[in-house]
Amino acid sequence: MKATEIIHSPWLGDVKWDSGCELFFPCGLPGFEQERRMIPVEIPAQRPLVYLQSVEHAGVCFVCLPILAIDPEFELRLSDEEREAIFLGENRAPSMGGDVLCLGLLMPVGTTVESNLSAPIVINLHTSRGIQCMAGGQAKTYLRLEENGCWETPC
Repeated sequence: MKATEIIHSPWLGDVKWDSGCELFFPCGLPGFEQERRMIPVEIPAQRPLVYLQSVEHAGVCFVCLPILAIDPEFELRLSDEEREAIFLGENRAPSMGGDVLCLGLLMPVGTTVESNLSAPIVINLHTSRGIQCMAGGQAKTYLRLEENGCWETPC
């Protein structure tokens, strides 16, 4: 039986979750290496946003979007070490949405947000293990959400 717990997030309010929803980041996230246990939170009225809420530190929460919502042409490239870290087999390319959830971390910039497509968060949906990757070879690195609702390369 999975235990239901509550996180008192200053950003999301009281979040009820059970251990079956927990994601494990063996290396944490760059700058937040101690943040290894997170839960994904979706608020229906805010879809497709995904919040990655720390299990251990209620004040730590990352705002993300599925990477294909930012750049529909994004191609995921994982190194052997990255595949190994999230227990992803080497025999074929992972299917985004089927095998892996690929998220772009949103960073505030003035009155809008940017996402670094060279450093997506990749979660193996079969093992619940995640990593922030360094996806080399991306033609576009940073994209900024413009007032017209489109993602553009910043000048």
